[in-house]
Amino acid sequence: MQVDTTIDGSSLEGQLWQGQQITVLGWGCGEPERYDYVVFRTTESAAHVIKQVWGMPGDNVSVQQNGRFLINGVEAKTPFGKPYVLLGSARTRFKKLEAPLEGYLVLGHPGSVDSARLGIIQARNILGYVPKGTVKEPKL
Repeated sequence: MQVDTTIDGSSLEGQLWQGQQITVLGWGCGEPERYDYVVFRTTESAAHVIKQVWGMPGDNVSVQQNGRFLINGVEAKTPFGKPYVLLGSARTRFKKLEAPLEGYLVLGHPGSVDSARLGIIQARNILGYVPKGTVKEPKL
């Protein structure tokens, strides 16, 4: 199953844009892969949330003293090439993940509603996914 929808929000600005049309694939069309976007439910909001998959089930996460973190030994960087730095409760939450992941680690811009705030997203809460290679930049 696939559903066409429109982005409502700016937490992935620079990757996905407010008002951009996307096609979301359901689980029957496969499973999300690293750097795909997933649409999921959260108890924090009635709206669906879309974020990018950085960590997959079975991946290992480690947090360094300076707040930077590694996924399978590789430093995580923002889509703009800067190290992703965890602060405060996000650093504490990620330290607790230092074991093979049992769900999906999803991230947006720092401070957005993502795994830094919510923790791991379970597959049962994912409504669908958008393969990264299928997203086209909007015509401005």
